[in-house]
Amino acid sequence: MSVHPRVVTDDFPATLRFYAGLLGEPEKVVADFEYASFDSGGETVLALLGRQAAEAVLPIGRGDGGVLVVVPVPDVDAVVAALPADAVVAAPADRPGWGVRSAYLRDPEGNLVEVQTWTAG
Repeated sequence: MSVHPRVVTDDFPATLRFYAGLLGEPEKVVADFEYASFDSGGETVLALLGRQAAEAVLPIGRGDGGVLVVVPVPDVDAVVAALPADAVVAAPADRPGWGVRSAYLRDPEGNLVEVQTWTAG
């Protein structure tokens, strides 16, 4: 079973650009439904869904950013340098206890995102 986060977004194009910048191009985009999925090994690891499409099928409210999405990247510093400064909540830092270097971001919908690179061998 594959469990993955789904980000419901008011600004689908901006949110899609944000995650495509972190993960590469999505495997599936249904533009008129405002849906995209980022897959690995044939399983979805992250999906995006436009709020209007989501509200058509379920009662939802705007998230408060309480969901954390963890995104492994090859180089945390390079990813952060490529993003707008206002997306960065906490600059890259080594976290020796966790064996990672990570930074914290907010996507265009206010969701908290941790980008991390493993530093432990």
